[in-house]
Amino acid sequence: MASKDVERLFAILPTFEHQKGIRLFDDVAKDPANAAPILQELVLVVSNHDDPQLHTPHGLLTLEAGRDLLRLTRPPGGLGLLRFLVLYNFSLQKRPLTTAAVEAEARAIPAATPGDMERAYRKVVHDHAGTKAAALLARVGLDHGIEAAAHLAIRASLDDLGRLGHNLTMAVAYSEAASSLGLPRGLVPLANLGHAQAVSLQGVRPIDIPIFANAGAGKPDVELLSRLLEDWEFDRVEEILRALAFEGQADAAYRPLLVAASAEPGFLGHTLSEAHAARLASRYLTPSENAWLLWKLYRTLTTKFGYPDFLRLGPPESTDRSSLIAALESSLQYKSPPAEETVRGALEADVPLDDILAAVVDFYGQWTVGEKEHTISYLNAVLQTARFLGREEALLPLAIGLSKLPF
Repeated sequence: MASKDVERLFAILPTFEHQKGIRLFDDVAKDPANAAPILQELVLVVSNHDDPQLHTPHGLLTLEAGRDLLRLTRPPGGLGLLRFLVLYNFSLQKRPLTTAAVEAEARAIPAATPGDMERAYRKVVHDHAGTKAAALLARVGLDHGIEAAAHLAIRASLDDLGRLGHNLTMAVAYSEAASSLGLPRGLVPLANLGHAQAVSLQGVRPIDIPIFANAGAGKPDVELLSRLLEDWEFDRVEEILRALAFEGQADAAYRPLLVAASAEPGFLGHTLSEAHAARLASRYLTPSENAWLLWKLYRTLTTKFGYPDFLRLGPPESTDRSSLIAALESSLQYKSPPAEETVRGALEADVPLDDILAAVVDFYGQWTVGEKEHTISYLNAVLQTARFLGREEALLPLAIGLSKLPF
């Protein structure tokens, strides 16, 4: 049961009363057990972010990235990041959508088959009818579940991935928020995603994605895929991606792309963030859709593949864990020694990768400069990619990312 102070904080979060709100947060955050419910409430509140001057509102993208980062540590770790997210929330304009209001609007939509609902949604998005799109997407969530609504929205984003991949990353962020909240609270991010797509996909015509009956003749082999990409032998890549998608390994199929995007993360990290979002999207998409998206991104997102030999791990030079973590913290604060050196030392000494990632998240509160939205989004893509790649290849995203951050 939430304390009275936590309930008071929840009531203030949708407002602009940042001074009162942060005082309350500082008080209730003394109990680590309050961190998780505060974070969940922030997801709900920030999903209402609405700024007519912004084509791509970054509020929920930033909050979702922060939430994923905080999952890499445990309270009281990450308190600096959580405190920033609370303050950041107070800076955002918001729609006044509530769970009850969204559900009422959704239930006013007549029941229909999934196919009819999909066609109706794509039409109202194309026609810039945000209120109708919000109600339709929420109705799909009510009738068929949040994952079905997420699939519809993410599939719509494939019609136009957007500048810097924003349409895809936005659809994934709102879908992940809805999934984490569950029904009925997850209807709020779904409705807001409908509003957002009616802006970002206005006038965009649906594209046809080929529907395959099976895996085809390709071999579902990630190591073979990596070798072909490094040798630039793309004539066999598409069939391997299709085979991996149909074998339920679309997630694994992103590995060579994430390695490449880690080396060349793009403007403010958008290339790596897009590849990371696409990997998350794979659980919502069909095998044919995953095969299509994989093939598109491998052809367009980057041009150099392969893990750099100079970043391969070697034997340890030190096994003193405390000094290794202290050196890493020095890299984060002063950029000296370089992150490549200190992260390498920790990994080679078998400091658990999860401990290294948690140390980075815990340090975030000491980064007092920088453009916070893209710093948080790129940092999350870096750390989640490092965790996905595992100990042997985590150095690449960590060394490149931590050398650039904070923006």
